[in-house]
Amino acid sequence: MSVLGIISEYNPYHKGHAHLLSEAKKKTGAAYAVSVMSGCFSQQGLPMILDKYSRAEAAVRSGIDLVFELPVLFATGSARDFAEGAVLLLSRLSLVDHLAFGVENADPEAFAEIRDCIIHEPDPYREILRLGQKEGLSFPAARENALAAVLGEAVRPLVREPNNILALEYMTAIKRLGSPIQPCLIHRSSDYHTGVRASATGIRNHLISLTDGPAETARQNRASYLRDSLPEGSAAVYQPVSEHLLLSPEGMMPYLASKMLELPAESGTDRLPMGMTPEMYHRLRKQPLPTDYETLVENMKRKNETRGRITRGLLHLILGILEEDRVPLHRLRQIPLYLNLLSARSESTHLLRSVSDLTVITRKASYQPADPVSARLWNIDQTAYRFYSQLVFSAHGLSLPEELRRTPSVL
Repeated sequence: MSVLGIISEYNPYHKGHAHLLSEAKKKTGAAYAVSVMSGCFSQQGLPMILDKYSRAEAAVRSGIDLVFELPVLFATGSARDFAEGAVLLLSRLSLVDHLAFGVENADPEAFAEIRDCIIHEPDPYREILRLGQKEGLSFPAARENALAAVLGEAVRPLVREPNNILALEYMTAIKRLGSPIQPCLIHRSSDYHTGVRASATGIRNHLISLTDGPAETARQNRASYLRDSLPEGSAAVYQPVSEHLLLSPEGMMPYLASKMLELPAESGTDRLPMGMTPEMYHRLRKQPLPTDYETLVENMKRKNETRGRITRGLLHLILGILEEDRVPLHRLRQIPLYLNLLSARSESTHLLRSVSDLTVITRKASYQPADPVSARLWNIDQTAYRFYSQLVFSAHGLSLPEELRRTPSVL
């Protein structure tokens, strides 16, 4: 019995995801597919299109067997944090044989060569990376130059495309962890924003464009677009709530401003919001109020920092996620961890009986982690859900059920 693993955001689950699942099952012969999915907030630190339980249900209705939540600490971390946390959990789940992911160039040998250079860091690579960052380049740009210097200019296209970047992080995490999981590379089009298999970003952007005009017309246009753009099972979840999709990051600004007003003049490195440097912290303290979210992000940006790093840091400030919360990989491998089950196919729940190295949470209120690291991760997850619920209420007047009272949807 072969099981396929997929690391996801499903924001939303679209036809490209269905294509990945279908092709990966053909390539690996897997009978089942399990996914570790980001919860309330994306890796960019932004609120998801729909709550995590509904997004997980859409994925299960579209062919995924089990959907677990990727803890917020990993889901809103850097690409490396995101990949290492997800691969570690899939490895400790003891079910997964293959990890499937989409790439713009499905050349496993080329990816393996780049992966090994990243892991072993030969002296020329390390020096060029250091100099690039010293000169003010962002980490991705500096790393691209270092890899090109060591492996040749042909690697540049491979390390620029977003899916390729995550693919490298997944493969690097598998190698660092010594995981038996085998990578499964599935080619995808680089046309992310249009076409039959438009990306999640393209779908969200188009939904935003359908908000003009009378409310009922906008709702019908959105519902029609979702029906045509999503797999049938996913559309069945999204269509009925088409008028309540999307949360603008501007909704986070009042909470962010409140935190900014309380920032002390100095903060120890471990007490900084996770991913935020001292220089970023002091720059944030100097930002004028009132302001809007987009203006704040633009004012915070610098050449050596990606936009995602800024927006992740702002979310971490709101949620109280600190640099001291970051857990070294070697510790994560040793402590008892959990996976929060969000949704499952009823005929696939027998897979859970094979899990031994993780706690699978099905009854939220009864889960009481004894290990302090697991307790902190779970507390962050609860805080993120409560904050997301408030954003939904403020934007749409809807009250999500309390997380501790929610149960996985078994279909």
